[in-house]
Amino acid sequence: MKLILAILVFMNWYYIPYESPSAPVEVEGVDVNLKKDELAFTFLALSDGEAVLIQYASGENILVNTGGKGTVKELERLLALFHVKNLTTVILTSSSGLENLPEIIEKYKVRKIVTGTAGGKAITGIDYPVGLKVENWKQGHLQKLLPGLTAEVIYDGCEEKEGTDISFQFFHHQIFHISSASHKSEQAFLAQPLKNVNIIKLPEFAARGSFSDLLIEHLDPELAVIFKSNSTKPDPNLVEMLHEAWIDVYFTKQHGTVTIKFTDSTYDVITIMNEE
Repeated sequence: MKLILAILVFMNWYYIPYESPSAPVEVEGVDVNLKKDELAFTFLALSDGEAVLIQYASGENILVNTGGKGTVKELERLLALFHVKNLTTVILTSSSGLENLPEIIEKYKVRKIVTGTAGGKAITGIDYPVGLKVENWKQGHLQKLLPGLTAEVIYDGCEEKEGTDISFQFFHHQIFHISSASHKSEQAFLAQPLKNVNIIKLPEFAARGSFSDLLIEHLDPELAVIFKSNSTKPDPNLVEMLHEAWIDVYFTKQHGTVTIKFTDSTYDVITIMNEE
């Protein structure tokens, strides 16, 4: 089901043919070529922090988080690579990494901000443009975002190492975007019948103690994504547990930007590498 389609070296916009030894071909951007009832989740490889781009066949774009401090130009370059000019919605899942938000709102004509408890407190006092809508999602909230795509808040906390944990469902695919790494959040996850999770975004940059073997067994995903942080390193023991459970692990630091393209029945993986 999972297929690495191509590698792009985006510092010079090069496409390297997957099945050919020929020289790279220069390109201006990435077209994920979405057809009706297709969706793409792209985990953007920033030098620090998290940002996920959701693209639908209609051209609608949603951004989940906005990267770490000092990465706004990197984020803008990656969004340009994917031909993003407007964002209908920005979803914030934690209270950290919000330095880029005001510039993103202005440049991409964002119409709606979605937050949980932690994110809502963190953006208090921001001077929003006229017409920008702000929604607060609580635990248990279920929202249709796009045709075939729903978002459900599995847990929403504001204590240390907590945020808003969202399960995205696209047809039978389930992408669990995890931000919380507390004991309370773990108990909430274990209490939910999350048996059909295909992909997880690990919390706290896969730091030590952020994810347990119980959760790995309970969720039993096929693929895990770990973002890069300047201040936190992935726990080798956690990574080893993931591998031992036969879970494909993608690091944005190592593999670059990771795009997962979904149809109603399958998904493919595309990696985009930043060769510095």
